[in-house]
Amino acid sequence: MNTLLDRLIDTLNATALSGFVMDNAVVFPALEMAHFLGLCLLFGALLVVDLRVVGFARAVPIARVEIFVRFALIGFAINLVSGLMFVLGDSGRYLVNIAFWTKMGMIVAAGLNTAYFVRRVKPQMDAGVDSSELTADARVVAWLSLALWTGVIVLGRFIPYVEDF
Repeated sequence: MNTLLDRLIDTLNATALSGFVMDNAVVFPALEMAHFLGLCLLFGALLVVDLRVVGFARAVPIARVEIFVRFALIGFAINLVSGLMFVLGDSGRYLVNIAFWTKMGMIVAAGLNTAYFVRRVKPQMDAGVDSSELTADARVVAWLSLALWTGVIVLGRFIPYVEDF
């Protein structure tokens, strides 16, 4: 008996987009490179912002690291598009993979953490306060961001090696 997930996988695998991703020798490697570039932009930018929020590089005004938030958003957008292409191209690998679903859960948690950052921490940064003047929850949000995105990276590397659940 086919489950809903099996039918979804069969439907996605039958699309022209899936064929384009999987049957073209250039597309999947190009997506891999784009995903890695997006990851570098996203995590590199978050590393600068989060480490500054927790108190590193105190000589740099905290308001000056705001530009890196834009790079993080660009990196996330690249990863969102390339990640969706991976899933649409090879849904049988991703949609049954526990590492993939755990990674997605961590991305949702990181997104909620980012929403809190934008609502509560960024206004403090915009006001030009020093990291020592930021509230304690700002440092918790920054450390949590680093931990969640590190987990996303690790789980992403597990996907090819973890079997379905």
